[in-house]
Amino acid sequence: MTLSKAYQQILVILGLSIFTTVTLFYGFLKNNREWLFFSLVVALGLVLAIIQATIDFRKNEKVRRQLEYMAKNIVSHQPVAPLFVRPGNPYKQIADQLTELQSRQQDENKTIKNSNTELVTILSSLPVGIMVIDSSQDVIFANHQMASMIGRRILNQPHSYSQDIRNYQLISMIERTFDDHESQHAEIRSVGDQPATWDTSVIYNQLENDFHVSVIMYDISDIINVKQMQIDFLRNASHELKTPVTAISGFAKTLLGGAMDDRKTLVEFLKIIDQQSAQLTSLIQDVLTISHIQNGAPKKPQLIELKKFVDNLLRGYTSMAKLREVTLVNQVPAEASVTIDSKLLTRILQNLVSNAVKYNRSGGQVTVKYSANDSFWQLYVSDTGIGIAQKDVSRLFERFYRADDSRTKQKVSGTGLGLAIVKELVDSIGGVIHVKSQRGVGSTFTVEFPINDASSTTPAKTASTSQTSKDNN
Repeated sequence: MTLSKAYQQILVILGLSIFTTVTLFYGFLKNNREWLFFSLVVALGLVLAIIQATIDFRKNEKVRRQLEYMAKNIVSHQPVAPLFVRPGNPYKQIADQLTELQSRQQDENKTIKNSNTELVTILSSLPVGIMVIDSSQDVIFANHQMASMIGRRILNQPHSYSQDIRNYQLISMIERTFDDHESQHAEIRSVGDQPATWDTSVIYNQLENDFHVSVIMYDISDIINVKQMQIDFLRNASHELKTPVTAISGFAKTLLGGAMDDRKTLVEFLKIIDQQSAQLTSLIQDVLTISHIQNGAPKKPQLIELKKFVDNLLRGYTSMAKLREVTLVNQVPAEASVTIDSKLLTRILQNLVSNAVKYNRSGGQVTVKYSANDSFWQLYVSDTGIGIAQKDVSRLFERFYRADDSRTKQKVSGTGLGLAIVKELVDSIGGVIHVKSQRGVGSTFTVEFPINDASSTTPAKTASTSQTSKDNN
């Protein structure tokens, strides 16, 4: 049914009305019953036409209201069921077009929703803190990393950014961006239990009739720490190199100045020069060792009978132990076998056992123990020596760090890189090293070696607590 049919119904009703009036008037005028009967028949047809038109109008009105409701929902992006209209209805074409429009809108909304979900997922997984603030200074989006960085739970619903941000520098940057409508960039430092440095950008985004402010923060604490470690390393390395070089140069000049004519002085100075040269060589070798480890030297794992291996290694420290009146004890079970690079394990144990002997007390003991579980096998190197202060434990594996208050008062020789080398070696195979110590009681260094396809062990159970060394070799 088309709209022209509605007009046709109107014309028919109008025609029937006129015709009925004329026939009825003519019948009364002529007093002709046939014409009166005929006019009544026409009047009945008129009534039927009016009834049909009324029914059609109500149907069309119902469809019109449904189309109006459907259009409102489409405009407001609300879901609505499609409207199916029978062929011939005057609103058939409009209903089909609105249904097609609704379908396309749903497809577009679905695409946009999926895109937004993917975008939010990506932003949430980025190692960068992101916050979006609208022109009303309300937070409309923030990812998990941002909440983690500022140490606060960020609500999903819009709220003022001042509820979340407490850092004065960051608040000042955001305020300047709102005032000047210009982006800002700076490094911001947080103060708290875990101080951090953030590379921060506050970006002004101009929209069509509005604007947003985006806050992007990247934690560069590790980069800053690495830079500081490099600076400390160069400073400490230059200090450590300067000491033996200065001694060698000074004694050499003294000898050249005439002291070599005294046989006793000559021998004494040459011994000192030889000692300082050995110290310098050892320092350079340790620095090269760390560089070699960091460059990823290839590992050559092999099956080792651990007890025999430890026996052979401890045998090399027998003289040092006797000199310091220290007893060496190997409590590794005879059945313990491991797969590991023997050179790597040798270097680790040499540094730990050497420190355990050097920082022990007279009559003390150095003990090597072993244990294993499904994921790791452990070696424990313990001593009964001077121990390590708790304030020094966290920095024990730093390069050139010494627990003594002054290097000049140190009675134990070494380069200060021994434990740093041990840490680098353990890290290179995915292991873990940690220490427990008490001043005046002793220390225990525990090294956990991972068990994987290239490293297997024969399980053995043994006790695991004792104490070990003190400091970097």
